[in-house]
Amino acid sequence: MEVKHHVSVKEYTKLVGPLLLKREAENNLSLGILHNQTQMTPKGIYMLSIHLKNGHCVYSVLRTPPHLWVLPSVQSASHKVICHLAEHLDQQNYQVPGVVGEAEAVQAFVDAWKKRRRVKAKIHMKQGVYALTKLNNMKKARGNLRLARESDEEWLLGWFKQYYKETNETHELDEVEQTVQKLIRMEKTYIYEVGGESVSMVSRARSTPNGATVNGVYTPDCFKRNGYATEAVHLLTRKLLQEGSQFCALYTDLTNSASNSIYKKIGYEKSGESLVYHFIE
Repeated sequence: MEVKHHVSVKEYTKLVGPLLLKREAENNLSLGILHNQTQMTPKGIYMLSIHLKNGHCVYSVLRTPPHLWVLPSVQSASHKVICHLAEHLDQQNYQVPGVVGEAEAVQAFVDAWKKRRRVKAKIHMKQGVYALTKLNNMKKARGNLRLARESDEEWLLGWFKQYYKETNETHELDEVEQTVQKLIRMEKTYIYEVGGESVSMVSRARSTPNGATVNGVYTPDCFKRNGYATEAVHLLTRKLLQEGSQFCALYTDLTNSASNSIYKKIGYEKSGESLVYHFIE
């Protein structure tokens, strides 16, 4: 096997895109990153592909520092392929702070990496990858969804801080102000209002060739257990489908049975599982 390094996002996407699109919903992170990179000047992105002796591409992996290496869901990703990837990253002395992606591939990489480096592997989250192509019928929403505005920034900042704490993504707190400003500027975050009061939020994340990803679902404690998050996600999902997305995808914390049941009510079905691991020297 041979590992090839790429510098052109366009050429890399052309090469690995067909591989990733076979499981588009599960690979929304890899595809979304590549889509975003084509919209701007790529900075510091690592793009690798793995090929058999006959030149056939069987796997891809990428990283946008300081984030983790992304291991996609690819049928041809045998244990041997993943071990070869670990060997290459080790020999080339790449920084590997952790990995995120399809559960079996990630676990295989973690096992291989621990044999090569004296590191501890700490699991950060077990996630379910859910996809929806058709909404289930639900009761009429009690409120309305609107885009977040600059005037919302101050109080919305508090919501995002709490959201990152609840989802165990505290590393995001360092740049939370910039994140909120960017989401508002790019019209990604929506506020769900009931009776003129803001009760929940939801965001549109990355796009793939045929779909869109939903994330950032949060309801303050004082408004929880009222079904507001369900209605907010339902409304945004409907909007994305009406705008042309063939499907919507989202991630759930598999240890949170409540959130998983919420998305199932809307029509989301589990398409795969994802693991997030951090390596500690």
